[in-house]
Amino acid sequence: MDAPTAPPAAPPGKPRLLDCPVCGGAITLRAVGHSVNVACMQCNSLLDVALEEVKILKKAHEKQRDLSIPLGARGKLDGIEWEAVGYQERSSGSGSDRYVWDETLLFNPYHGFRFLAQAQGHWSLYRVIKSGTALPAGTRFARFFSGQTQTDYVLGEFYWRARMGDQVHVTDSISPPYVMSTEKNGEEINVSLGAYLAREEVAAAFGLDPGKLPRLQGIAPNQPSPFAARVPGVLRASLLAVALATGIQLVQAYSAKNQVVHNEHLTVTTTTRDEARVTMPFELEPPQANVCLESAAILDNNWAELSVTLVDASSQERRSLNQGMESYSGVDSGEAWREGDNIANDCFPAVPGGQYRLIFNAEAGALGWGADQRQIFYIQARRDVPIWSNWFALLLALLPYPFYLWLRHHSFEYTRWSDSDFMPESYASIRNSLNGEEE
Repeated sequence: MDAPTAPPAAPPGKPRLLDCPVCGGAITLRAVGHSVNVACMQCNSLLDVALEEVKILKKAHEKQRDLSIPLGARGKLDGIEWEAVGYQERSSGSGSDRYVWDETLLFNPYHGFRFLAQAQGHWSLYRVIKSGTALPAGTRFARFFSGQTQTDYVLGEFYWRARMGDQVHVTDSISPPYVMSTEKNGEEINVSLGAYLAREEVAAAFGLDPGKLPRLQGIAPNQPSPFAARVPGVLRASLLAVALATGIQLVQAYSAKNQVVHNEHLTVTTTTRDEARVTMPFELEPPQANVCLESAAILDNNWAELSVTLVDASSQERRSLNQGMESYSGVDSGEAWREGDNIANDCFPAVPGGQYRLIFNAEAGALGWGADQRQIFYIQARRDVPIWSNWFALLLALLPYPFYLWLRHHSFEYTRWSDSDFMPESYASIRNSLNGEEE
């Protein structure tokens, strides 16, 4: 804030009424005993009211601006009733880089002064702090802005000699929702701490229509990320669920029998390709569990397919699945390549105990090449095989939402820091990559 350390709170004095020596308009001095300057609300002339005799510091004949919070308005913030007594507009930069904000000086006779700043529809409430003042717990401030600022407009009363054209060097550091502003004017240094306020909170405090306040634009330097508070909780819950599921999966994998119940060496020729192969009966021990088949075909730039049926010898209940295999390789422009897989793995889920047979029907590309062609398969059936697909499916179900929140949070932070000359290196490297710049 462009102000010296606020004077200590004092018992309230009666408002002082005086006439503007320039335009004759009535002026109500509210912070009596504190204010040294007042800008006439009728003509905007700047007056010195430090002494009983009012002095003209600057004559002006300017129409009063419409303020979001009119001077004299009262509102309750942080449980304290404040009165708006002064207003100033400030800016930094120039041309397309010019950044403008306004500050309303609030006064309470028992609690002193506060500054209510507004920029692009975002609000923050500031208080001047002294060296050694304890900062909010958990804050880690990072520099966001450093540069020269100037006062472009003043209205109302101030406890320092506020003038249009005043310039100070400002350094803003942020730890959302807080911002610490350090202002240096020659040898004088003032530090203030601000906290972000929602526009609805400001409107409710002063009895204003939120729709008539400046509309929100962009992201404020100290605006809290709407995702930051949710990410840790969601991430903890997701990691806990993954840990629990992993524990259950490991117990099931350790206790699974993974027992070989049948091996089959199957040779199919051109003349037998249409014949079904039926195995000898084999026993599956209760209770119910899966039966998984691993089939391997001897392939050389070709494909093969097995149609497998598991038949309950007593009830004749049937379960079927198909297994496809292919393997191709070659050399392209001097580079060797390979694709496909000659091994297939599939399972019959929840098969009760009992006697079973397997029925195979096979087809292969090699069988169409001539009368003496053959296709060889090696098949192994296992009972109670640990399955990890459910665990992977749970991961796919649990992780996208935390990742979405994490991505949105960092997208929010990237947008915030895009307006700063002190962007963190992690975001700066992303910006450079997007812009095709070397780091």
